[in-house]
Amino acid sequence: MSRENKALLLNIFVCPGGGHWYLGKKLTGSIIFLVTAISLSMMMTDILSVSQQIADDMVAGRLPMNVTTIMAEVHQRTLSLKGLELAFWLLVGSWAIGVLDSLRLLMTTKQSEK
Repeated sequence: MSRENKALLLNIFVCPGGGHWYLGKKLTGSIIFLVTAISLSMMMTDILSVSQQIADDMVAGRLPMNVTTIMAEVHQRTLSLKGLELAFWLLVGSWAIGVLDSLRLLMTTKQSEK
């Protein structure tokens, strides 16, 4: 298996940007990884905030201990978070850019071998 194939698999299954690091393209890999880390931290911040609000409402008695009601409340509160949507698309975008750039490197290598 070529190094470019391994890099592609690293970018797809392990960590966006990891394959670029494996190939020695540390700046590109660092940028992709940084965007991924920022988007994940944005998502976790929003998710933890909603979780804490719902837990506080349950403890205070404003929200009944009913799974259906809690799920509806989680759904309603997460729909209003624009930051969560932005973070999700940043994560998808960084993953896609990492994979597409790995494919480009793989194709470039295969063409130069011919």
